[in-house]
Amino acid sequence: MPERPAPQPILPSWYEPTSITLERELADRLLAERVILIGGRLDDTLANHIASQLLLLNAQGNDPVTLHLSSTESDLEAALSVAAAIDLITAPVRVLARGTVRGPAIAVLAAAEQREAHRHTTFVLSAPRFTAEGYANELATLSEEHDHQAARLRDLIAQATNRPAAEVATDLENGRVLTAEDAQAYGLITNLR
Repeated sequence: MPERPAPQPILPSWYEPTSITLERELADRLLAERVILIGGRLDDTLANHIASQLLLLNAQGNDPVTLHLSSTESDLEAALSVAAAIDLITAPVRVLARGTVRGPAIAVLAAAEQREAHRHTTFVLSAPRFTAEGYANELATLSEEHDHQAARLRDLIAQATNRPAAEVATDLENGRVLTAEDAQAYGLITNLR
């Protein structure tokens, strides 16, 4: 009869799920340094997250906060919401633009106390799009609200650049594209990196 091998001991094992992802860990470490990343599509969810971070950092102290901004797509309401949060807090906010900043996301840049850009950044001043469905009276109300928000975007840019609102409105309608150097001459940014 063949000899049976001795039974091997069964060692207990367990799986410990990681509750913090690498992305979350990086975001938390940046937040500890008072840095917030804004990249990709700026929508209501991201805007609420950014506003929460700004309010948290403001509650922790009055040291400057740096926003790294790169957004080719943004919702007008979301961008204005972040701009309002920047205006609301007492800590100074510095925005460093990189990549491409297009459309309503420029409101975030314009709301900051200090505005910088990487030398290869592209800025696209473009009027925000508006689409809606509903009855005529609902559409009229929505259109009026959109016009009000678009005027707020125009006014933020005009105030930041010291340019007439009519000129900014024309540039938004025409979809004016600015290099980083052009944006500095325009008054949209104060420094190049």
